[in-house]
Amino acid sequence: MIPVPTLEGGALDLSSAQSRSESDAATFENERMQVISAVRIVLYDYQANPGDLETVQKLTSAIREASAMISRLARKEPHSPLAEDARQLAREVWASGVQDRRADAQDLLKADSLGPKGWHGLLAAMLLTPAWQWENAPLLMSVPEVLRADYVKWLFVAPQGFSEVGDAELYANFTLQRLEELLRWVNRCPGVEAETEVLAAYATTSSVIPLYFSEGSLRRHAELRGRLLTRAFVQPNDQFDGIATPRDGRRLRVGMVNRHFGPQTETYCTLPNFEELDPERFEVILFAHRTDYTVLEEYCRNHASDLFLLPEDIDGQLGMLRAAALDIVVFGTNVTAVFNEVTRIALHRVAPLQVVNVCSCITSGLPQADLYVSGTLTEMVNAAANFSERLALLPGPAHSFNYSADREDPQMPCSRSDFGIPEDSLVFVSGSNYFKIIPEMQHAWARLLALVPDSRLLLHPFNPNWSSEYPIARFRADFERVLVSHGVDSSRLAISTLRFPSRTDVKGLLSLGNVYLDTFPFGGVTSLVDPLELGLPVVVWEGETFRSRMGAALLRTLELPDLIATSPAHYEAIALKLATDPVHRQLSSTRIVQRMENAPLFLDALASSEAFGDVIETAYDELAAVGRAAFRSNSTPIMASSSAATGEKGTQNALSAARQILRTTPANAAARHEIGRALLAAGNTRRATTYLLGALQGEEAKAELWLDVARALQANGELGEALQALEAGLKIDQSLLEGWVLFAEIAHTLGSAEIAREAAGVARQLAPDDERVLPYL
Repeated sequence: MIPVPTLEGGALDLSSAQSRSESDAATFENERMQVISAVRIVLYDYQANPGDLETVQKLTSAIREASAMISRLARKEPHSPLAEDARQLAREVWASGVQDRRADAQDLLKADSLGPKGWHGLLAAMLLTPAWQWENAPLLMSVPEVLRADYVKWLFVAPQGFSEVGDAELYANFTLQRLEELLRWVNRCPGVEAETEVLAAYATTSSVIPLYFSEGSLRRHAELRGRLLTRAFVQPNDQFDGIATPRDGRRLRVGMVNRHFGPQTETYCTLPNFEELDPERFEVILFAHRTDYTVLEEYCRNHASDLFLLPEDIDGQLGMLRAAALDIVVFGTNVTAVFNEVTRIALHRVAPLQVVNVCSCITSGLPQADLYVSGTLTEMVNAAANFSERLALLPGPAHSFNYSADREDPQMPCSRSDFGIPEDSLVFVSGSNYFKIIPEMQHAWARLLALVPDSRLLLHPFNPNWSSEYPIARFRADFERVLVSHGVDSSRLAISTLRFPSRTDVKGLLSLGNVYLDTFPFGGVTSLVDPLELGLPVVVWEGETFRSRMGAALLRTLELPDLIATSPAHYEAIALKLATDPVHRQLSSTRIVQRMENAPLFLDALASSEAFGDVIETAYDELAAVGRAAFRSNSTPIMASSSAATGEKGTQNALSAARQILRTTPANAAARHEIGRALLAAGNTRRATTYLLGALQGEEAKAELWLDVARALQANGELGEALQALEAGLKIDQSLLEGWVLFAEIAHTLGSAEIAREAAGVARQLAPDDERVLPYL
């Protein structure tokens, strides 16, 4: 009860009344601070043990009490210390992931009643429910100015993971509506200061990653994001507009822009785009935001003209890139997940043709991105509608990798016993990232475990390429709840939290499994190469969008369509047969091993560079001919043109025919052989060796090819390797005179006189009158 002032000596004691009033206010504020502190204490306990139901209940109660307290704050004191602390508490709750769970119906009703009651009522409501679950959350234009930036952060804070089936679609639909609304608000010209504050809140908070796990096209989401980021970070007076000029026989200057070129998925995936580009047609320059001085970075540097470290400030970065006079720039870092340094550059024009590669797993939506390079096996017929850029299609899968540049021996061996898995168990295994293992996936895998008694599921989901921090305890608790709902004991789930030093160590863990499970609707591709190299039978998904067809494209390259599912029931059937039929499982493994032996297209650096170079060259030529507006408005996907200039001026000789073949089938062995011989004759021994070794992937049984490989290696100074190539060829055809003559010559050069005499003797038997071997007899 509030004390009532008293009269003493006929007069009101105002000083005493004021003192008591101040004391009561202090007590009241202290109680409110205790409420806020209570939430923080329980929030800490929750993050340490998110699976404990008692802790969850305590946190829910504490948040509701804090919400009620915030709703009673003074409307006219939005910047008081207590109000500021309440806002900070709300941010901590949003960032904790606790709001990723389905909101309680009573909390949603309470939010409906609190929302219209001023800034404090709305803040109290925002503490109770995530934005994407509150259908009646107010429009931005009706939000009090004092709360607007925090409201935008709350609208776009990314879930750390979804907790219920259907959440991914719900979140994607909500986000699209709110992006449309935010753009409408910006277009109302709210004032420079207000716009800057709100767009900064959006850029620093939002993440596209949770959208990846919905099934539909994300083009509109990406385009809205691109327009908002452009409004926020591109100055109106930035008028640079690179004009594409015809090549006229000159080399195209290609800039590759990555955050770095150290060991990371994006480097392994971008490297094949440029490492074997024809130096007579392209000059490659690397640009990075930081340097790591790793083996992989040095390999990248050695396969380009130069590597430049970009300045720290955006003006310096743009200045360096524009001064480089590039014809084409390729962004090899994911510019779609979050707003990073490369995304900021990609908002600007730095070259006539700006290309997004497959490291961005959806369309970029960036107004200055001209071309997105995918593959014929990765896209459906109407795929161009899913891209804001002009679509380009490589022949085959979109992805290619080079994992040999810095391959390491395994350093952390592991065994089934390390994870409590019996040696005789059937083990499903997956290296798919945590984010991809949405509730739909968890239920699918739980059903498989229920159908295969005594089977186990081994996961390695916390890959540092996606994030440096994961909610590990929460993931385990949520998945174990799903298992229990299907009658599966949680002990049958093993989750690796190891941080392996190299990819080969990850493969060691995967080798503990019998059947590899990929995810849907966002499938794997980088992570899928590991089990394929191990010969593990895999189960993959093929949907209708790029991100749901990447893994299937690899299997179609290997001609293994029977391992590709197109529905949840089909996925379950494929996995079940592999798990319960050992003969079928072994046959599948054998086929994978056989198909992987001859460097498939997605592990063929020469083919990848050939295809990428052909398609960007074709795109550049069209851009130069028709201009950017016509180029971008054309919905027909770019494919390598059969009439593009190849250096032969259109002559139809064997060499030009071979080059044309490679534009549609970039790994064609016969064409590579023809080009390799021409390069050798022209004295380009290094590149000749590359083509001739590449030709071996399809024609290992041709003795003449081994002879040409030996000649190229000899010319390149690799004499020991040349002898090995000759040995391989002569085993195939011992009557190959030229092979014995060359063998004798190289052995003599290496100082092996006896071996040279033996080879010369065989040659003399084949051709007694051939005087070339006389010096070695």
